[in-house]
Amino acid sequence: MRRLETFTLATFLELHSTRVTVMIHQAHYDIPISQDEHALLQLLQEEPLLLLPVSRDRRHLLLDRLVADPIVLQELEDFEGAADSPVSYEGV
Repeated sequence: MRRLETFTLATFLELHSTRVTVMIHQAHYDIPISQDEHALLQLLQEEPLLLLPVSRDRRHLLLDRLVADPIVLQELEDFEGAADSPVSYEGV
């Protein structure tokens, strides 16, 4: 399996039929997306703050690679486990 390439996180701004507009360091970028990515982003666009993984060259999303990366999957499992912990509710 290929390792996940270096990426940056972008703030989701606007969804269009063939592209998504994101913001990285106060600059706006239009990134082309597939139909599958569009369908996923349509479900997620109601979130108040959504960060998307974007390639360093800011030309494409890395959603498909994130799902298959074992390190990311482990981090998600750890995060989900922590969300169920009573410690995570402190200070809320």
